[in-house]
Amino acid sequence: MDSYRLMMMMMMAVVLMIVVTFGEAQTNAYPACATELVPCVEYKNSKKPPNACCNPLKNVFQTQLACLCQIVLTPAFLESFGSNTTQTIRFVRSCNLNLSVSLCQDALSAPPPSVSVKPKATAGADEGGAGRVALSGFSFQLLFWCYVLFIY
Repeated sequence: MDSYRLMMMMMMAVVLMIVVTFGEAQTNAYPACATELVPCVEYKNSKKPPNACCNPLKNVFQTQLACLCQIVLTPAFLESFGSNTTQTIRFVRSCNLNLSVSLCQDALSAPPPSVSVKPKATAGADEGGAGRVALSGFSFQLLFWCYVLFIY
């Protein structure tokens, strides 16, 4: 019986590690529009970035303002690039875009536009989101009670 308990404890530990790992992977995800702004990373300290940076930035500003604002107002994300909110806003303005903290706060607090017709589902459209698992209070309780039932 002791080997059975040991095996069950090891299985629960592995399941818990997998759930926690996938949960952390989900929380560390970067905003979707960040990939479009990669050309700007090398010019972050430039007072006049080239069009190779400003054009994608203008596109994101016009079409994905909430996503851009999510980047601008996330200090941890900006710190990973050695920047902060003030520097990033100054940089965006160097591409002749009128970005401000208040504009971003408004963009992030506005309800998303309503869609009258739901788009058809396409394979891979969730960008792998179906495979993401987060450790929520419920899943933690479920794992805890499975542990109690099988071990004791």
